Amino acid sequence: MASREQLRKIALYCDSYTPRENTELTSSADSYEEKFETCIKCGHYTREGKCDLDLVDKVLSSMAMELDLKR
Repeated sequence: MASREQLRKIALYCDSYTPRENTELTSSADSYEEKFETCIKCGHYTREGKCDLDLVDKVLSSMAMELDLKR
């Protein structure tokens, strides 16, 4: 399971990120998701907390490889 910070970063790097019109999965009391783009606000993110395109691990792997190349 990806952390909140990872879900935010994934949304920035994911080519398939599509903001949903209705953000019913975000809590109105939770301002973290309101301030940033995050997978939780993506139309591909399910109620079960998964990407229906199965991209979370792929994007995280790409981000990790990119960081390794910068070293």
